[in-house]
Amino acid sequence: MKVHVQFFSRLRELAGVAEIDLEIPEATKVAELLAILYSRAPALRDWDKSILVAVGVEFVGRDYLLKEGDEISIMPPVQGG
Repeated sequence: MKVHVQFFSRLRELAGVAEIDLEIPEATKVAELLAILYSRAPALRDWDKSILVAVGVEFVGRDYLLKEGDEISIMPPVQGG
């Protein structure tokens, strides 16, 4: 199945792209997607404990089951000012 992944802030630089379309197996969880992304861009792994993931406009946990066509946002921790 195909999903669309967007990277934000510093993670965009580490991933080397702003966004990417990926073919992933059916029944892939967010944790498994992150493992795929880390294999493509190992520098992202350093941020593993603080990465936030959203699908659409909702933050999701790593056990979230992805669906065909999901729009996924990969973000560093939200900072206020």
